Amino acid sequence: MPTKSSRILKNLIILLLSLNVFYFVWSQVTRYTYTPPPSTEEGIPGISLLPMQTNSANQASLSNCYTFGPFSTLKAARYISRRINDYGLATAIKKQKTMQTLNFLVYLKSLPSRKEAEQVVKNLQKQEIKNYFIINSGPYKNAIALGSFDDLNKARRHAEYIRFLGYDAKYTARKKQKEVFWIDYDEPVGTTAPVMEWVREIDIKTNVEKIPRSCEF
Repeated sequence: MPTKSSRILKNLIILLLSLNVFYFVWSQVTRYTYTPPPSTEEGIPGISLLPMQTNSANQASLSNCYTFGPFSTLKAARYISRRINDYGLATAIKKQKTMQTLNFLVYLKSLPSRKEAEQVVKNLQKQEIKNYFIINSGPYKNAIALGSFDDLNKARRHAEYIRFLGYDAKYTARKKQKEVFWIDYDEPVGTTAPVMEWVREIDIKTNVEKIPRSCEF
């Protein structure tokens, strides 16, 4: 007959085996029924990661960008561009088509014939007006030119004087198409290239502007 100790050992072994079977079954069940906790709770806002700033955005915040000009010749634009390069800044020269005012013409409108224009000229001579000629061709054919002026105010005053004498004088700007040049460059914040001084070294009368523009990277 089995002893009391052998019966206890046998019952202990059965208990351990039962526990192993129970643990195995429990682990398999929980493996397929586990639900992860929610990433957010009601009433509590979630956390979002902000996108990292790019190098371009950082560069834009550290630079001021300009276009400088216009220059009437490519030679002048290249000279200033080299000065800016020597200052440590990159440049780009851009061309632009524009209409340039040559002067301002004071005139009497076109007459039906040259003979009538000549008669008006004789009347002008009586008024001691000496600067005149009849235009022979073009859109102003048989008009009478009464002088050209570089300054608009001078042209306006002369036209008013001719009207005072009894003639319907007018004035207009005479223009032609011209190619000009602009320089694009960027300045780091806290840096100012003395571009105006460099321009005055070329021509003190040169009329140029330094215009802010959007930075491009």
